[in-house]
Formats: sequence, structure tokens, C-alpha cells
Amino acid sequence: MTLTLRTQRSLQALVLAGLGLFLLQKAWDGTLYEYINQRFVWLIGPTAAGLLTLAALALPRPRRAEAAGHDDHQERTHDHDDSHGHAAGSQAGLWGLLALAVPLALGLLIPARPLGTVAIANRGINISVPLAAGGGAAGPWERAAGDRNVLDWVRAFNGTSDPSDYNGQAADVIGFVYHGAGPAEEQFLVSRFVMPCCAADATAVGVLVAWPGAAELADNGWVRVRGVMAVGSLGGRPTPLVEAAQVEGVAAPEQPYLYP
Repeated sequence: MTLTLRTQRSLQALVLAGLGLFLLQKAWDGTLYEYINQRFVWLIGPTAAGLLTLAALALPRPRRAEAAGHDDHQERTHDHDDSHGHAAGSQAGLWGLLALAVPLALGLLIPARPLGTVAIANRGINISVPLAAGGGAAGPWERAAGDRNVLDWVRAFNGTSDPSDYNGQAADVIGFVYHGAGPAEEQFLVSRFVMPCCAADATAVGVLVAWPGAAELADNGWVRVRGVMAVGSLGGRPTPLVEAAQVEGVAAPEQPYLYP
């Protein structure tokens, strides 16, 4: 299919404007955090402004009525004299449009939702995450035990030579249920995805939970687990384990991801 230059530029402007408005809409409704780390959100405003500016520049300038006939004749003559060059240019333009339109179409057609157990089945679960916290955040050992999240506990256990130092400390964590193949009977993993940059590089981390009703909990259901810490084992490695005193279902948090 061959498109005139004006048609190509109009479509380019439409797709660029669509991408810019899509980013602004995601930032407005808060679902942008389903895609990227929160520390990169400030880039969305300048990016959307740049896309909208490019869209305005890509729009073909309106032609005056008296010149339209002459321009159409000139365009047809030029297309006839240089048909091969225009065909190649048109094909390149179509591929460029497709490259811009596919991310927009996927974003519009596929609803934003947090990663869950299906992603863990494909990517695995991490019990040896890096210790360094980004953005000057406090290390897990600097927080009160009851304030540590799933990532904090995994970091803390990886940062000590003797995990039993944490035995008996209070734990209060929120995450989604994952049974998988690793936990023993009457155990499950309370899990969260950690997003260093974007959803594509998100990694699941989890803390074992010992709970008599573990088998009755559905995968992907969000729970709040309270109890005391002990040393468990997963994949032959020591890992934090909560000896739960209470496990209650909760709504998924507004921000389901954790950030390193």
C-alpha cells in the first residue's frame, strides 16, 4: 500500500499525539505505576510534551484552495516520475508508523494490572536480592521490625552472617499468596514484585509463612501476615519465615510494587 506524503504525516501526527495523551492519562489515573518505577514518573510530563510537539510539527500545513489543484497535479506528476523512490519511502513510513502504533495499541487494548503468580511461574522468585537500596533509602536493619516489608526482610536475611539473629522479631507484611512447588505443607510465600526500572524487569521476592490454613488460601489473593520471624529453608537456602499468628485477606494496595 502506498500513501501520499500528506497522509503519512497526518497519521504520524495522530499516533504521536495518541502516545502523548496516553502517557498523560496514565499519569492522571495513577496506573502509570503499573509500568515504571516511581522515580521515573517525573519524566512523563516532558516526554508527553515532546510527543505532542512532534505531533504538531508533523501535521501537514493546510493548502490554499487556489493552489490545491496545482499541488495535486504536481504531486501526481512527481509520483509518476519517481514512483520507485516514493514506493520505498512509503514502505519505510508505514514501518515507522507501525513501530509507533503497536505500543499505543497494546496500552489501550490490554488493561494495566500488577504481575502475579503467572509471572512468578515464568520468571521464578528471588531470595537473594541485592542489598543496596536506591535513592538513599534506609536499609532494612535501620527500620523497626514491624515496619519491614517483604523486600526488607529478604534483604536483612541476605545481609547477615547469622539469620537466627532475627528469630522472634515481630513481622507484619502484606503481599499476595504464592504456593508454587517450593514451600512445604502448611506453608506459602507472601510475595511482592520489585520493580527496579519497569514491569519488564520486575522480580518477585517472597517470605515463607507457616500457617495451618495455607492450603485454603488462593494464589494471587492479597493477605496481611502478622507473627514472629524464624529461619526457614527454600531451595536449600536459609530464608525468612514468619510463624504466623494471624493471616487475613486484604485489598491489593494502590501501589502493588516495591522499589529497590
